[in-house]
Amino acid sequence: MSNNLKKYLSYFFSFLVTVILLFSLGSIFKTIIKSVISWDISLLEAVLYLGACYGVAASTVVYARYLRSNSYQIPFAGINLPNWFYDEDFRDGGIVTNKKLIKDYKELKERNEELELLIEGIMEELDRKTEDLNFESYISDIYIRHHKNSSRLVRSLLQLINEGKSNWKWEFYNNVLDECNTVLLKDHADKSSSIYFINQDNELEMYVYNRIEFSSSRKRRFKKNEGFAGHVWSYGKTLLINDITESEFFTEGFAPKHGYESILGVPIKIGEEIVGVLNIQSENKDGFNHEDERSVKFYADMCALAYYYDKIKLDSEGRGINHEKF
Repeated sequence: MSNNLKKYLSYFFSFLVTVILLFSLGSIFKTIIKSVISWDISLLEAVLYLGACYGVAASTVVYARYLRSNSYQIPFAGINLPNWFYDEDFRDGGIVTNKKLIKDYKELKERNEELELLIEGIMEELDRKTEDLNFESYISDIYIRHHKNSSRLVRSLLQLINEGKSNWKWEFYNNVLDECNTVLLKDHADKSSSIYFINQDNELEMYVYNRIEFSSSRKRRFKKNEGFAGHVWSYGKTLLINDITESEFFTEGFAPKHGYESILGVPIKIGEEIVGVLNIQSENKDGFNHEDERSVKFYADMCALAYYYDKIKLDSEGRGINHEKF
């Protein structure tokens, strides 16, 4: 016999027993009523009366159990009343009176709550570990890119020197700016960059640039302790400012000509001598972190290497460094 057939037959059997029981009780009820109060009612009326009484009693019991087993408010006459009858120990079928069973249930409930908290903590820790792993993977990708950039710049420098064209430094420094921006931790698309060298007037003059106004490339010059680049020259160490509005380096005539909100500057050094400055700007606040400082320093060293080679070459030819324009 299938489960569906069992279900429908059980309903039919229960209905049949209920009808028989109601008619049996109705016959008894009719006899009692007639003998006690001399009220002559038909069997059908007796059955209907008993059925109505049973329906009211059953509905009362069902609703009472609902009130005791659910903590929801009680809707009554358009308002919601607090449920004073809720009993957390109530189960369908009545109150559990077995104290050991109640105790075991409470312990199981507490244990379940502890397990839920444990699982929640594990999931949070898993999310943190996933974020850490993704970040480490991102860092690894950057270091791999940095290694490839380094190899590519060294090869470019050797090939440009061997080629012997007059503009080899300008081409190489542009390569440096292109490669440098690819190893920053945050968004690369909002970055601009420039390289300054100290000219014959003892001023920092922009030599190459990326995503900077043309007028700035021609007019921007800094003496020592002037503007941001001048202070990098003066301090002789890397400077990171993640909000230029809070810096004294960008006041009056040294305010930026194009929109950026954070900046990283690294001195280009040959030994202890500073010959220039490598700057990278971001259009957003907090555009850099301290990992970027270490990465960008390598590219400043590459600029120093090219500068030093050019100095040796010119010295061997009896000339000084040529601070040519673009």
